[in-house]
Amino acid sequence: MNKMTNKAFYGASLGLALLLSGCGGDDGKPGEPGEPGGEPAMNIVSLKISINEVMMQDGIATVDYRITNQDDEPVVGVPSATYLAAQLLPQGYSNAGDSSQWQYFTSESCVASCPGEFIDHKNGHYSYTFSGAFNGMNNVDYQAGATQRMVIKVGGDNLADGTALPVTNQHLDWQAQTTGSNSDPVYTRNIVAMETCNTCHNDLAFHGKKYNQIETCVTCHNADKVSNPDNIFPQMIHGKHLSGFPGSLADCQTCHKADDTLTEHKNWARVPTMESCGSCHTYIDFKAGEGHPTQDNNANCVACHNAEWTMSVHNDGGNDEALMQFAPTISAANLSGDTVTFTIALTNPQTGDIYTDSADKLSFVSDLRVYANWGTSFDYATRSPKSIKLQETTPLSGSNGSYTYQVSGVTIPVGSEDDQGTLAIQGKICAANGVLGDCTAQSNSEVVIKSSHQFFTATAISDTGRRVVVTNESCGSCHGDQQLVFHGSRNDLEGQCQVCHNPNMLADATDTPSTTTADFKHLAHGIHSGNREGYEAINYPGDIGNCAQCHAQDTDGLLTAALPLNAGVKPLAISGDRFTSPIAAICSDCHSGNTSKNHMLQQGAVFMGTLADATAGTESCNTCHSAGAPADVLKVHPIK
Repeated sequence: MNKMTNKAFYGASLGLALLLSGCGGDDGKPGEPGEPGGEPAMNIVSLKISINEVMMQDGIATVDYRITNQDDEPVVGVPSATYLAAQLLPQGYSNAGDSSQWQYFTSESCVASCPGEFIDHKNGHYSYTFSGAFNGMNNVDYQAGATQRMVIKVGGDNLADGTALPVTNQHLDWQAQTTGSNSDPVYTRNIVAMETCNTCHNDLAFHGKKYNQIETCVTCHNADKVSNPDNIFPQMIHGKHLSGFPGSLADCQTCHKADDTLTEHKNWARVPTMESCGSCHTYIDFKAGEGHPTQDNNANCVACHNAEWTMSVHNDGGNDEALMQFAPTISAANLSGDTVTFTIALTNPQTGDIYTDSADKLSFVSDLRVYANWGTSFDYATRSPKSIKLQETTPLSGSNGSYTYQVSGVTIPVGSEDDQGTLAIQGKICAANGVLGDCTAQSNSEVVIKSSHQFFTATAISDTGRRVVVTNESCGSCHGDQQLVFHGSRNDLEGQCQVCHNPNMLADATDTPSTTTADFKHLAHGIHSGNREGYEAINYPGDIGNCAQCHAQDTDGLLTAALPLNAGVKPLAISGDRFTSPIAAICSDCHSGNTSKNHMLQQGAVFMGTLADATAGTESCNTCHSAGAPADVLKVHPIK
């Protein structure tokens, strides 16, 4: 019914226009011919705003734009819109050393009425003429040669037939004389992408969910709009991330990604200012000379804090450069009895050269270890894998950068000889200012290498092994590229952590045992949901129900959070030889209330029962919650 109403509205409008065109007389000047819009959108999942032109007439702007749905079909009858206008002053315009900065002109909204003139052309095209000239609005002078920004916000309401319109912001950067059409600007200010923010936050939107683009935020959060300097966008964002940030605050590129599509993505290092730097280095009062030599303005900042220096001190003094010069790689492996024999190659990936000596003879190797565990299809045989320290071990054989070692005493359960195992590498090297050096020299410090893992069979290394549930990339989108380092030098959350943190870990016999186990899946769920002891106050930045924020897709393209569970997921082991059935154990990590628990019990779940009961297969969750079922896990969660 709703779909038909929208189409009928479009048809009636067109019919009325045709009828009126047949009437005689010349009571007004003819209108501009309309562009064919096509059939109006019947299904609206998302909106797209295409700004076609900004026309200036005596300083007054008229914007022409088109609104379509996800299929590029015109959306007719959008009932309201908000129009924002701002101007960009180039870097150094206000004073030497100052960053470029937005100047706010105005915000005009059309709901029941408009400050200016709004026209719905009834074919998906709309136009709006502002209420007056920008020059002088908000006490800002319009600069004809400056970059201007137009932002249009629509959505959050409904069409006449009740069809809901999703909130959408779209911007256009342009420049124009006081009379004439717009042209492309010669400069702009694009520093951070909203997609980067949403890797942690999921669909950030503010002020009643109306504004969801950085380009919109900076249009208002500038010195010409907000009264509190702390609410100017760079200072505001830096300040809000000072507490609870899941990565290193020194790693500016967690947010300031090296993205060439953003014209100013290097500004964090290239344009140091008291305002931006002081919003993180809060102990400094530049003008009072506290914590830093006295600075009255930004003119001299770059004299000391040039881009190269800034990049160096914000990546821990060249550690990234040092890490690029060392990479250990398992090149061969096999199993005989309980002994794993493997070959490791040490290379410089930056130059392609190999290190001809073994690890025990390389002075810059502080720690290099390899752990071995067996059983990738059943999540490993033990919680205590065997390991070897290469920096303290003479290799069995090898030369020219490729050396062979053995790890003995690996647990191989009877009947699992045809399964696979995992070798996990971790370690530290020594360096200073991006150059590898002798670990005995006080001028060098330890740098944790990027851990890795390699699957293997009884006869060779393998490209496949244990299922991939999360990736280092998904974890790194919030925490930084493998910046989460545990137990001294372990940071491969994709495959290394599970070698120890597996179902062989025991939970405490409490009302919520899954929040006390160190089994990786429960550990990660408990920490991020704030259900684990010591993490109750965690401020998860996204939607905790959006499993796709962390979970990867399997080889069939299905999210690994889907049911049925992989066969490798075992019951939760609890002290006292008790167990919770697999699905109930996973789901209760987040759904921990009594109502949820009772629902699971009714569907055959076992809480703190015997191993036989927990593995009897009585859980019927898949009936309703498996992929494609009526209450598919992937449908009932807000997955994006």
